[in-house]
Amino acid sequence: MSQQGKNVKADYIKQVKEQYKGKLLTDDIEIYIRLYFGTKRRSDWDNFHKLSMDALTGIIWEDDSQIVKAHVEKYYCKENPRIEIKLLTV
Repeated sequence: MSQQGKNVKADYIKQVKEQYKGKLLTDDIEIYIRLYFGTKRRSDWDNFHKLSMDALTGIIWEDDSQIVKAHVEKYYCKENPRIEIKLLTV
């Protein structure tokens, strides 16, 4: 992983730890992801997916292999690029 990728992942981990105060999930998970890109430049959603899912491992869930269903939507928001994630245990 590039240094830039490591920095992004570290930032994701920091944000997750600040926002999530629940217990580690051990059940199967259905996940809803909204990606808000800062530009309308064509971006592959799966490039962001791997980093964000890895960043949640050990904080939100034991392992991202617990995800049994995923819904991904892509949006644009110049003022506030972000990733929003909603989880359901199944």
